[in-house]
Amino acid sequence: MKIKQKILIGFTTVLVAFTCSLYIFKPSEAIASIIRLITLQGTVLTGNSTTTPLATSTAFTGTSVDILNCGVVFVNVYADSASATDGLSLQQSNDGSNWNHTDDYTYATSSNKNYSINPHAQYFRVVFTNGTTAQSAFRMQAICKTQNAKASSHRIKDTIIGDDDAELVKSAITGEDENGMWYNVDVDQDGHLSIHDQSSGLSIAQGNVTGASFIHKFGAAEDFDTGDGFVTVWDGAEDGEAYEAMQMSYSATANIDYLVAEDSGDNQEVEVQGLDSNFELVVQTKTLTGQTPVALDTPLIRVFRVKNNNSTNFASHVFVYVSAGTTVTAGVPQDGAKVRAVVHADNNQTEMAVFTIPAGKTGYMRSWYGSTAGAKKDSSHTIKLLARPFGGVFQLKHKANIDVNGTSYIQHEYIEPEVFTEKTDIEMQMDTDTDQAGVAGGFDIVLIDN
Repeated sequence: MKIKQKILIGFTTVLVAFTCSLYIFKPSEAIASIIRLITLQGTVLTGNSTTTPLATSTAFTGTSVDILNCGVVFVNVYADSASATDGLSLQQSNDGSNWNHTDDYTYATSSNKNYSINPHAQYFRVVFTNGTTAQSAFRMQAICKTQNAKASSHRIKDTIIGDDDAELVKSAITGEDENGMWYNVDVDQDGHLSIHDQSSGLSIAQGNVTGASFIHKFGAAEDFDTGDGFVTVWDGAEDGEAYEAMQMSYSATANIDYLVAEDSGDNQEVEVQGLDSNFELVVQTKTLTGQTPVALDTPLIRVFRVKNNNSTNFASHVFVYVSAGTTVTAGVPQDGAKVRAVVHADNNQTEMAVFTIPAGKTGYMRSWYGSTAGAKKDSSHTIKLLARPFGGVFQLKHKANIDVNGTSYIQHEYIEPEVFTEKTDIEMQMDTDTDQAGVAGGFDIVLIDN
């Protein structure tokens, strides 16, 4: 026994010495050669290999073989007729009897396909069931390899079919933002990749663009005359009313503090949107008590929208106003210069082409429009878009004309949006060349957090 061991050890020593002598100046190549000899070795699984053609709808069932020492099992198939549906079955079992784990494929005629499986159980066999045409050529070979290798090659120009071998990979797509933070890319509720364009109004409206929102402002001046000059396009421009104010006044402090209804029966919940003393957005709801004024929880420096939150229409006008220095008679403020918002009963919401960019945001105006509304024939109107930077004066940003006999509607789309900084007041004004005129206008602004 000792003699045999010495002979074996001596032979091994000679083999290693011989191998090393070949690579005496390149030992790394010698080691690589030995590794290649180990990793490329394989064994043909003869019980799962065959060259015997199969008759119509008959099957070849391989023998159970232990694959504990296999890193991968490759199966190469060539047949001149197609298999049955899912006719090629690569099966694994933990006891050699119950074949519960299978990888099934439908083999196409003369496709010469390669398949592979990673061992998940101790035993393996191949089952191939022929289709409706008898084979005249059938060559199938199964090989056990100790190390995994590339399963097969697929040319880019080749047509992909459902039975091509493939590797299932699950991954997460991530992206880096401008601050160096990494985020996973989302999918929508239907499982589709979510792609959001920050310039898309739909994405902004859906809330999919962080730090972005939008507002559509629209207004109407219902009744004004040539003597009124340029009027603000808002509900207050209404001749013959106590609250009449052809040009809306702006507060220097947060003194907008009350709302009231002209009709004693109005008791709806009202939403008031505006800006507080810091020009920050505030949305508050209050319940009307008819002609009795109701104080706002937060006094405002700007109001740009008021609306009815209930299911009952307003019976008459609703006002938001500055209480200091004005009286309220039968639910109507008597000083139009103290009124900051008016809701007409049939609208249940303000119509005011007026807005102030909240603090901490920049406004990007995408478009504006102007139109005649119930104007007399042959009348014409001049439109002005005005903006007042914080601490400055109103500046003209655009001017256009509309004519009832010609173009009674105009819309301006910006190729590059008009940019307005925080706390900038924006309003539309129109004049007329005939009495009892009526006009409408509005604009769209995207708000981006600074």
